[in-house]
Amino acid sequence: MLSHWTNPMSVSNRGAAAGTVLVGGGLSNRGVRLQVLREQAKGDDGPLKGRFVILDVGDNMYSQSLRFLLDRETDAAEVMGILGPEYGGYVHVVNAGILVLD
Repeated sequence: MLSHWTNPMSVSNRGAAAGTVLVGGGLSNRGVRLQVLREQAKGDDGPLKGRFVILDVGDNMYSQSLRFLLDRETDAAEVMGILGPEYGGYVHVVNAGILVLD
């Protein structure tokens, strides 16, 4: 079920084909650009499914930490594993509810 705060243009509302470039639509992921390597079904505002490539870390509170993952395949578990300990838990950077199609 989608959250009431989800952006109507978000991946969670629209889905995204494999190969699509997504951009951050929230403060926590402002400027992030990534390319999903797996189709993202609409209807889930949680972490992206499958692997993706971070193309740009943007200008947000996580940018410096994300530089380690720039231009290589990763997944939501790895991103949250790197950012979670530093930022105390749940990290929204790669959630479908705040990513939109580029």
